[in-house]
Amino acid sequence: MAAYRVTAAAQLGQTLRGLRKSRDMSQVDVARASGLRQKTASLLETAPQRCSVDSLMRYLAAVQGALSLDVKGGASQPGEDERW
Repeated sequence: MAAYRVTAAAQLGQTLRGLRKSRDMSQVDVARASGLRQKTASLLETAPQRCSVDSLMRYLAAVQGALSLDVKGGASQPGEDERW
């Protein structure tokens, strides 16, 4: 299982597109499998910052992906680092 580190919205879109293509799916396929509109699938790949977390999670489920979060730097809990 491959893991992808995403630190910017532009990387997220590229990563989603790559994941979709690795599954040999079109945006229409993702839309059908997720209940999203094709336009939303496209937007997640081109401007993910304009989409909801719910849309992202539905897209990921359709392409058999998952979201994983890592703690960056020294803080061990959200709230310990005021930059969150």
